[in-house]
Amino acid sequence: MRFASWGFLLLFALLPFLHKWWLYRNRPARVRFSMPIPDEVSSKSSFRVWMSLKYLALILFVLALARPQTSYRQMERNTNGIDIMMILDFSASMNIVDLAERSRIEVAKDTMENFIKGRQNDRIGFVMFSGEPLTLSPPTLDYGLLLKALRQASIGVLKDGTAIGDGLALAIGHLKSSKAKSKVIILLTDGDNNLGQIDPATAGELAQGFGIRVYTIAVGREGRVNIPIKRRSLLGGEVVTYQQVENALNPELLKLIAKETQGKFYRVTDESTLEKVFREINQLEKSEVKAKEKVRYDENFQFPLRVGLVLLVLVQLLERLAWRFLP
Repeated sequence: MRFASWGFLLLFALLPFLHKWWLYRNRPARVRFSMPIPDEVSSKSSFRVWMSLKYLALILFVLALARPQTSYRQMERNTNGIDIMMILDFSASMNIVDLAERSRIEVAKDTMENFIKGRQNDRIGFVMFSGEPLTLSPPTLDYGLLLKALRQASIGVLKDGTAIGDGLALAIGHLKSSKAKSKVIILLTDGDNNLGQIDPATAGELAQGFGIRVYTIAVGREGRVNIPIKRRSLLGGEVVTYQQVENALNPELLKLIAKETQGKFYRVTDESTLEKVFREINQLEKSEVKAKEKVRYDENFQFPLRVGLVLLVLVQLLERLAWRFLP
């Protein structure tokens, strides 16, 4: 609340002097105002009521002159967001449990979900790949739809293998025509490229040509690791056995892609490190938000003015009707 013409509030300082002046002018037995008081309000109690109503009306008129206003603040936000494509490896080796007693795919999906929830103004898409790529969501602001696609994605839907180049090329196709101020791909894999029609290095050059920055993440340990194999038992339950496989990574390839596109390469061997990687990417890729505040004021002088007028009318009615019958 504010008063647009607050100078009129200084009139309140004159009220005590005005009251004394009225009493001084009318100090004989009967109080006489410059406007004569009707005989009907000559009793002491009636006089007090009459004076109170007059003063209250005067106070309300002063408030109306001061123009009380209420303010409403409106924010105009101009956002210059980022378009992000997230590429996640769903090959069978992502089932390996070597990240804090959780599988690589579980940790990767949870970390990506938290990353998505931390964004606000960016379009984010999602591509899964193993021996072939599949777009589960093009760049979108509908994070609910995006998170649903991420949660439902599972290993075994696509043919097995690791087609890094094809997955990267598919993501580039979603971003190449983007008008966003920044275009970013986050590629997470635990293996080396062994399938697909497009060489990953060639896909990296393609990303560079379209001004797309690629962050590459190599997750899991190299060498011989135990991969869980799930089978149905004769009793109808599920039996998990482990088979040793050779887990091959090609960090040099991922470093090359990140360097060519002015991105960054990360090597991750535990869950906490993966979380730190996504926090760092979150800080590196910030949307530009410009906020402009507008303040609108609404006039509220009508209420005290109307009430003041009603009081004056009430005083006149009391003088002419009700107080005629008072002692």
